[in-house]
Amino acid sequence: MKKILNIIVITFALTITFSCNLDLAPENVIVDEITYRDSSTAEAALIGAYTRLNASISGAPTGVNNYANSGYFILFSEIGTPTLSVRSNSSFVNMVTSQYNSSDHDGFIQSIWGTTYNAIDYANNVIANIEKYGHYSTSAMKRHIAEAKFIRAYEYLLLLQTYGDGALTGDMTGLGVIMRLKPYDGYNPKDIQARVTVGETYEQIISDLNEALSDLPNGTANTLVSRTRASKTAAFALLSRVYLYRGTYKNDLQDLQMAANYADSVISNTKGYNFSTSYNEHANYMFPLNSTGAETNSTNYSSEVILLSPCYSSANNYSNGLGSYFYNKSYFYVDLDFAGIYSSGDRRGYVDPATATSLLWYGSSTSNPNDLTSYKYNNGNGYNNVIYLRVSEAKLTKAEALARINGINDVSITQLNDIRRRPFSTKPAALTSANFATPQALIDEILLERMKELAFEGHTRWDLIRTGRALRDPSVTNDRKILPIPNYDINISYGVIIQNKGYR
Repeated sequence: MKKILNIIVITFALTITFSCNLDLAPENVIVDEITYRDSSTAEAALIGAYTRLNASISGAPTGVNNYANSGYFILFSEIGTPTLSVRSNSSFVNMVTSQYNSSDHDGFIQSIWGTTYNAIDYANNVIANIEKYGHYSTSAMKRHIAEAKFIRAYEYLLLLQTYGDGALTGDMTGLGVIMRLKPYDGYNPKDIQARVTVGETYEQIISDLNEALSDLPNGTANTLVSRTRASKTAAFALLSRVYLYRGTYKNDLQDLQMAANYADSVISNTKGYNFSTSYNEHANYMFPLNSTGAETNSTNYSSEVILLSPCYSSANNYSNGLGSYFYNKSYFYVDLDFAGIYSSGDRRGYVDPATATSLLWYGSSTSNPNDLTSYKYNNGNGYNNVIYLRVSEAKLTKAEALARINGINDVSITQLNDIRRRPFSTKPAALTSANFATPQALIDEILLERMKELAFEGHTRWDLIRTGRALRDPSVTNDRKILPIPNYDINISYGVIIQNKGYR
């Protein structure tokens, strides 16, 4: 742990900083040749890229314990879906209706867009400058580049699913992202890039992950430290997600089979990323109570966590998570309708007043004390771990993909039963093929279990879109379920960057 904290301190002192807006050039605070020549400083820059990955997903602080945003990506993934209800006076209320105003464009719409490109710029600099200036162990340089490519792939998938026009509804000719694969040199009106297609964006994501695979370490679940960095298992898990997202809406059997294959690579790995059947796994090990600024449960993490951003990453200066928003329920909460989808005894969501052991709980006792929130972000000061990839997602992906390909089948049902039965101290009866009249009935049950298992982790909106289901506001059409491109970047492009069709 001390080693990681030291590297992060080096990162903040040395790594290159970038603007969040597409028209501002990056500001170099050190000479690239010095940074990327040496293994320790190059690794510090790479840790900076991981730090920006966390910033784009769960919040970007501007100073000590001070958050510049509220983890907008995770919030947009859940608000407007059955999982989170928004208070009428909340600044997030327009996420429900998709009726965005100029403040939204200048606020969270620009923040997600800009912070994610900021992280991509970090990754691009690591890739390009190690190739150009690196003068240390070849294997270490290859690993650093591979990790940066993994980060870049993850970031481009976030952008694509959030802003890609038709990315989750099978339109490979729709407008995807502005593709940057080299360090950004600054804004020049003559060199403004247009958006590439959704299909081209997917191909670049897949290419980055495939190129990274050969040089990523195998990884292990034996230590928390190893799960803060990309591994082969993490790349398999992300590839599984990519192919599921691309293949679902049009039932592309080849993509779905790839999703199932990569998911199986995660599930059947021999490096210790195991799926536990213990009903205590969620609250005790996967989402432990982070009651202090320093993570105290780091040795007890669930072996199914593949990649996460832990709260101890320089906790006094850079605490991770979503601040106090979940805990205090000031802007949103979990309503009883969603809590009602969990059966009695299901420790993921059934609220038993006698034991209070559910992953839905009451959080703050002073702010909206009678409302429910998620235990997954259980610290009011923001010391929350953010999970990016875990084995349960792979199991659900394998179950869904094979059900779409093969209909009712034992493999899908086995994976479903593993997820469905785990959170009960007294296990319910296992489902069998006799429980499903049609393949769609099996798929629907898998999707329901996916929502229960992965709620509040940044999946729900994307699962609803790719499966053609309505959001909380059923009047929101497919082309407005994603975000518009920020008005600012449309305006400075002189028409080169085209707005998503739902917002033109």
